[in-house]
Amino acid sequence: MRPLAFALLGLGMALAHYATPLPDEKIARPQGQFGLPLQGPPGPNTWLLGQLYGNTTGAYRQRNSGYRAGQGIHFGLDFSARCGTPVVAIGDGVVVEVDGPHGSPPHNLVIDHGNGLASLYGHLLERPPLRVGTRVRRGQVVGKVGDSQFSCTAAPHLHLEIRDSSHQRFFNPIPYIAADWDSLSLVGGFSRGFQRDLDNPRRWQFPNQQPEARRGGPLLNNYARTWPATQSSKPAPTALSNRFTDLPSLPWLSSATQLEFTRTSTPRRLTSGGCCVNPLWSPDSSTVLFLDKPNPQSPAALYGVSAHQPGPPKPLLPVAHYNPRFTHALLPGRPSLIERLSDGERFYLETEGGNVAWSPSSEQLAWTTTEPQGNFDRRRSEIWVASLGSSPRRAATVYGGGLVGWLDEETLLITGKRSPEDALRNLEALHLPTGKRRLLARAMALRSILPGPDGRWMVYYVAFDRPERNGLYVTSSQGEQRKLDWFGSYRWRDARRLIYIPLLSGQPTHRLFEYDLQTRTSRLLADLGAKVSHDQWQVSPDGARVVFLSSQDRNLWVLELP
Repeated sequence: MRPLAFALLGLGMALAHYATPLPDEKIARPQGQFGLPLQGPPGPNTWLLGQLYGNTTGAYRQRNSGYRAGQGIHFGLDFSARCGTPVVAIGDGVVVEVDGPHGSPPHNLVIDHGNGLASLYGHLLERPPLRVGTRVRRGQVVGKVGDSQFSCTAAPHLHLEIRDSSHQRFFNPIPYIAADWDSLSLVGGFSRGFQRDLDNPRRWQFPNQQPEARRGGPLLNNYARTWPATQSSKPAPTALSNRFTDLPSLPWLSSATQLEFTRTSTPRRLTSGGCCVNPLWSPDSSTVLFLDKPNPQSPAALYGVSAHQPGPPKPLLPVAHYNPRFTHALLPGRPSLIERLSDGERFYLETEGGNVAWSPSSEQLAWTTTEPQGNFDRRRSEIWVASLGSSPRRAATVYGGGLVGWLDEETLLITGKRSPEDALRNLEALHLPTGKRRLLARAMALRSILPGPDGRWMVYYVAFDRPERNGLYVTSSQGEQRKLDWFGSYRWRDARRLIYIPLLSGQPTHRLFEYDLQTRTSRLLADLGAKVSHDQWQVSPDGARVVFLSSQDRNLWVLELP
């Protein structure tokens, strides 16, 4: 019987991988006709939206390997949850495969919903207790969340796909599933950003506009010029400081000129035409910058628009990673190039293609290098430090973690395990002169760790751990820890205040709140009058305003804070 079983499996794989794709007229259009695959509201004790469907940065890095079958994009939605969390059918249908030939180990399930659509549930913990031909109803439990790394501590999540019944076409689940995606996207994401094509950076930058993929088709994202840069990128041969010399760039960005304007609690639109994602602030809080190329004749660059007196955005700086003071730029590559913009002096560092974290003085840099293979939980990572123009030195080794950032000029914030066999990850302050590591917190996974502006406090959350450990925390650099009574997306306003958007599904708009570490109280700051698209919002360095990407018109808006 064993040869027959292998023959049938081979036939199934052939049919799954080489069947004829269904034509458009036989496939139901997206109308929000399905439900979510996990029950209850999102949160640190239940589930959170993980990696989005589409041209994510994580998929782009593996476009020729793990995601090659889907034309180089992440052809499903990931939902993070604890192993064993019940998975439910997104719609009525018939089970057509149990542990079929579609990957997503340890186990998977496929349900045919009719009208040319099928759903796949991947990385299930156990073989689903269903047989081919079984009819299931929307909301019926059909499996349990597992882990793609087979550990239940490295990457527990559900991988959900919506495809045509021939298994040749993969569709973005977001338009098919009725949910508050803007709110779900606020917390929990990994590889959430989308890769940019520098020849057309506005393409595929919103969750609901990601492209359809076809099994085995040519790469959709085989870009000649891309951002973020990859390890194989070659730094630009021309000096960054010589670009756009006819426009006000560095002096304008670093000036402290205060323009007169009227403060208002009503958001003001900064851009038009559906532009632009990933906003960042200039050091003096006067200008919002973003990567763009508004038309084929324009350069791909960081464009800027005044937060006080909006006008047409202008190209201000070349595409690069900039330190917070905008005095230095980094172009990742092998080696990475660092340039001082004031005089064009260049330095080279072997960072293995990654970005770096700058010390408060911008005189030192730190970064992480990680083993490319193996279980996420056990991968060895080295944390490196270098002064400008000097050779790097290894500062620490961790497993399943890496560098978070700087707390002060002598102290790094790092996370991970000291031994690959450890059950929990640490959050530690690493004192560089002595090499001593001070334990600040421990959990199975510490997520979205964000140090405060002066390094005295940091905020993070724990999810899908023990109930008593799950939740949002602030911890001081001396080890004082507080568990907060709210949960959502957060940014620092200053050294003692956090601004946050609560994770509440089904609300008509997003509202901003402020948490004060001294008084330990929250207050409502403003109603944005819209929802933030995929967590795209930033607080200005002076704490006076917020810029956000509106999900209504996909433009940048600015709000003055009380």
